Formats: sequence, structure tokens, C-alpha cells
Amino acid sequence: MTSADVTTPADAEALATRILQPRERPLLLVSTDHDGAYAFDVDELRAELDGIADVVTIATGIPTKHLESLLPEKTQVFNGAARSYPPDFGDDPDWERSHLRFPGQARTRDLIHDAMAQTGRRTVQSAPAAGIHRVSGVVQGFVADGTRAMVRLDDGTTVTASATLLPPDLPLMAALIVGEPVSGILDGAELHPEPLAPDLGAFPDGCHTLALVVKVTDLRATAQLHPRISVVLRRRDVDPDERPVSDLLAVGDVIRARVHRKPGGEIALSLVDVDPDAPVLPPLALVEGGAPWLSEDRPRPTDAEPTRDADHAASPASAAPAVAATADVATRHDVAALAHEITALRSELLALTNLVARSNGDRPPRAGDDAERLRAENERLRAELSRERAERAGAEAKLAEVTEDRREAGRALKDARRAAERAHVDPTADGIRLEIERTWGIRTAPGERARWPLREYSLGAGFIESLASLDETQLSKAVRACVDAITGRDREIPARELHRLRTGEGGDDSYVVRADGARCWRSSIEQNAPGARRLHYWELPGGVIELSRVVHHDDTRP
Repeated sequence: MTSADVTTPADAEALATRILQPRERPLLLVSTDHDGAYAFDVDELRAELDGIADVVTIATGIPTKHLESLLPEKTQVFNGAARSYPPDFGDDPDWERSHLRFPGQARTRDLIHDAMAQTGRRTVQSAPAAGIHRVSGVVQGFVADGTRAMVRLDDGTTVTASATLLPPDLPLMAALIVGEPVSGILDGAELHPEPLAPDLGAFPDGCHTLALVVKVTDLRATAQLHPRISVVLRRRDVDPDERPVSDLLAVGDVIRARVHRKPGGEIALSLVDVDPDAPVLPPLALVEGGAPWLSEDRPRPTDAEPTRDADHAASPASAAPAVAATADVATRHDVAALAHEITALRSELLALTNLVARSNGDRPPRAGDDAERLRAENERLRAELSRERAERAGAEAKLAEVTEDRREAGRALKDARRAAERAHVDPTADGIRLEIERTWGIRTAPGERARWPLREYSLGAGFIESLASLDETQLSKAVRACVDAITGRDREIPARELHRLRTGEGGDDSYVVRADGARCWRSSIEQNAPGARRLHYWELPGGVIELSRVVHHDDTRP
């Protein structure tokens, strides 16, 4: 795999200058995907365009993000896409003069054609430029595990939308809202929404807006005005009596907050001086032409789920993907930035230490004035070294805090998953079957589904009746135990305490076996709770599972 030409922010700055300055030849820019691979044949491009156009490669990640900030709007490249910039692009930096070619939708020959066309030359066996234009429509739902959305355009046609132009830390399910508008670049039958940079200038001092709670402790909460903008609220910002914040807020809450501008423009949020009658400024949209990402009267952005039918609205069951996006976006960016900052500080410290050593021993004073000057320089360097050490300690402390925030965000994600799994369950045969399938989809990653398939199963005659006394939380736990039994995963989960049911309480009593040869198993649903419930199920010859009953701990009947 060939390494990219542009791999650092400094490289990106130099590339931006090349793109925007007059050139003699087109500049064809090809990005890697997130694994460092190319969707287009770079060697063929360089061979075919030798002496005609400059072919440059860039690594997707920090370099592409930095380049995006330096180029005009909608002219960026990342995630395997490519585009050719004409020689006079800086004079008229219109994105329509530089067609964006998407992986899987264009060929290497199309890129060659683009570059040749910008020189006035012609090529053979090349596709014409695609009919790329801007369109708008309404999001209908999600498919393909949330990696695609169905959008009905204003002209009545339905297309799929992908996250090709979105940064990797902003999943499609977090950016689009079912039933709300969106616009973007239409390439064939695929819509590519474009991300919007967060504009904090939209929130003046004293205004009211909405924020999403992504982390809560007793002492503080973290709320987001945008998936990349997190604000910490301390206890005194949440409650005048300074009660524990966790008693008042929970992860996933959409809160109404008042904005306060600190000196220098930094934003703070407060809940203690919120005016319930004040108008609320709309939260930011995440994509071009999209709706505000938060609303008090619709499901949170953590509540979207891919659907099998694009005409169905998304279910509130899969909170996990979007909570991951919103809770982890800022921390990943901060950790990377701080790590880079610490590396730079350490390099500066090494250089300063070498300077001090040379001042002390490598340059003997030539005269009184020179000796005094060197002593002063030595003291200055020592002070600078001390300051750098203090800054490094501060940066490392901040990195440790951000790392802890990331851990807490992970715990928040786990809590959100549990909350999603506590959604209302219909305790009927059809409802339980639907919930078993939904829970299996949430709890089993795509790469694990071949190992833990949802095997054939049936509901015993008394199974539905045994669920009547369970509350929502207990019912969700019971469904998870059923999924583990049907997939056979309970054999590898120690907490399930799986064992064969015996005819008595003695260790020598025989196992319970039905006349048809089915064996009865007992699995734990709850632990450390009064009357902790258990699942009894039959395993028939051939592997079919029959769910028998949900029972109390002391009930040992099959």
C-alpha cells in the first residue's frame, strides 16, 4: 500500500496553497479511505497524466480535516473520494468546476477524463462527467444498519443518502432526522449530505436554546450544543441549592438552557436562570439544508434506528449508535489534539535542554560581557524550560481529564443502550417474538451474527402467562435471557449460571428429560435480587429451543 503524500497539517497547508494559486497544470487529489487504501488506481493516474496533471494523495483524518478548513466551502476531499482542481481554480473556486468523484461510483478513467478536460485535451474510453447537482428532500427512514437513508426528493423520486461527505465522527443517523428536510449533492441515484461547521455566533449572550446531556455525575454534567461542542455545567449551574446533578439530569435529556458569554467569547450554560416563557433559539443543524439536531417535541438524535422499510418511521430502540457519536465526538478530537500538543512540547523541551547544556559547558566565556550575557541567557532558558514543564504538566492533566471523560462517555453509552432495551415491550406472543428479534439485532454485532444466529425456537404453552407479573425492566431482562438461550450464548456468559434442571435438589438426582427427549435448562435473569427470576427452557433433539416459563428463584418446576 503506497503511503499518502499529504499526512500532516503542515503538508495540508502547503497543498491548499498549491490548489488556490495559479498553476500550469490541473491538480488531481486522491484521498485514502480510513484504512489507508485507495479506491482509484493511483499508479495508473500518474502514468496516464505524467506531464499533463499533478497527482497528489492525502490521508483521510487530521490532514483532510485541516485541508477542509483552508479551502472554500464544498471543495474538500476525504474518505476515498477524489477530484481534479483546474489550473485557475483559485480565481473562481466554485465546487461545480471540480467534480467530486465517489468510490464505487466512478472509475479511474473518469478522473483521467476530468483532468484532461481541464487542459482542453480529450481522452478515449472515458465516461462523461456525471450529472451532479444540488437537490433537497425529506428523510423517510434508515436502512443497512443506519449506513444509508431513504430520502424522498422534492420532485417525488426516492434516492438513498450516504455519509460519504460527512466526517467519520458524525454518523448518518446522527446527522439526519426522519421526517425532516435535508439537501446535498445528488450523484446518480445517491444523495450526499454536506456537513455544516458549528456556528457559535448563532447564540448571543442571554439567549435560550436546547442542549443534549451526554454525561452526568454528582458534581457536574456535560451537555452538547453540537456533537463537536461540549459545555460543562457544575452543580451551581444546574440547581441553586446545589443538589447532586445526577438527581436532576440524566444522559439523553434534551434540556432548555440559558447561554452566557464569558470574556473572550467562550460559551457557558446555566439552568438556574432559565425563563420558561422566553423564546428558544433553534439548535444548530448538522448538515446543509437539515433541521435543527435537537427539538423538545420529537425523539432525541439518540433515538433513531434503521428500518427495513423506508416508509416506516425509525424506532426509538437503537440509541447506541448516535449516543456513541454525540458522546464521543469531542473527546476523540481533544485527545488527538492534546497528544499532538504534548509531543510538540516534549520536542521543545529537548531542544531547550540541549541549549542549556551548551550554554553551561560548550561555550566558555570570551570576556566579562560575554560571560554575563551567557549567564543571563542561561537563566532565561532555565525559566523557559520551567514554564514549558508547567505547560506540559497542565496539558497532561487535561489529557487525563479528557481520557476520564471518554470513559464516562462509554459508561453513558452503556446506560443509553440499557435504556433503549427498556423500551415498551408488548407481552403477547407476537410482541415477544418481535422483541426477541429486535434485541438480537441490538446485542449482536454484524460480525458476530454468523457465530450467534437466532436459531429456530417456539413459545411454550405457559410462557406468555409467566410474563404477566413482570414490570418493563424485568421483561426486558427476560427477553435478553431468551435471546442468549436461543443463540446458545448463555453457555459463555457466567452471569447466566446456566445448568440442567434436576428432578430434585440433590446433586445425584436425575436431570429433567421430557418424553420427546427434550432437556430442560435453567438460566439466571436477575442476580442479587429478592426472588431473582430464572428462565426455564427446553432444548429439543436437533437444537430447537422451546421457551418454557419465567419463574422465581425457588420455583424449580419445568
